[in-house]
Amino acid sequence: MAHVHPYIALNNTKEALVYYEKVLGAKNIHRVPVGTEQAADFGVSADQASEMTMHSQFDILGVTIMAADNFKGEELGYSGVSIMLDVNAEDAEAMAEAKAFWKHLSESGQVTVNMTFEEQFWGGAMGDFTDKYGVHWMLHAQPYSKNAVR
Repeated sequence: MAHVHPYIALNNTKEALVYYEKVLGAKNIHRVPVGTEQAADFGVSADQASEMTMHSQFDILGVTIMAADNFKGEELGYSGVSIMLDVNAEDAEAMAEAKAFWKHLSESGQVTVNMTFEEQFWGGAMGDFTDKYGVHWMLHAQPYSKNAVR
């Protein structure tokens, strides 16, 4: 069985990991800097290598997100992609964690809230925000016993 993991490119992943830990409560953060022996392969100087990130991963609400620096040099844009964090609305602990997550990030002043996390007409809860890097995120809660998609 295959798994899908969001893998985002950032202009400064090392900095972003600190932001994601502080603002989104990222846990299990792992960062692999570019080694001096790989610097030329990534198009950076040996002096820059340790500040650059060739791979990282972290967990938010139990979802593993991966990220690396933007080595292609192209302008980054995330207008057509969102990262959805989906929780079981029937799990009281998961819902408490999701509500605490939302409260913390929305009060941080470090994200743009596009839609407040609240109950929706379909029986779940939904909210979305954009982080300071332009990445669009959605927080969704649904009763897993009533949905085939999890």
